[in-house]
Amino acid sequence: MDSNKIEARTNIKFLVKLGWKNCQIIDALHQVYGDNAPKKSTTYKWITRFRSGRDDVEDDPRSGRPSTSVCEEHMDAVRNLIEEDRQITTELVADTLNISVGSAYTILVENLGLSKLSARWVPKLLRPDQQQTRAGLSTAILNK
Repeated sequence: MDSNKIEARTNIKFLVKLGWKNCQIIDALHQVYGDNAPKKSTTYKWITRFRSGRDDVEDDPRSGRPSTSVCEEHMDAVRNLIEEDRQITTELVADTLNISVGSAYTILVENLGLSKLSARWVPKLLRPDQQQTRAGLSTAILNK
């Protein structure tokens, strides 16, 4: 968690324990943190929590499960789909693997390092042998 958030919440807790009024706490936070001060609504939320007896400045645990779509199995499957058809769409990859379009895009771009170029998925970076080939073609074109 962001250390500035924890620090601000700790200060709010301290000022609540001193019995400061809401407007005084907000003014003090703006004086100390300037533009980086927590929003008024956030400050009011934490003031209310601390006044009701809360001591913890950390966020409560959130419900929900972590994403399981971006995994080795799906990355291998996407890699195979791309090798079969470089023009496959992100939507078709998602439908084929029964994952979200966002997860398919994350696998393609972030995990496999691909980008879409002229309707084809290609590596973002050229391998050394590809760089030499490209350099050789450029030289040949310039010499004509």
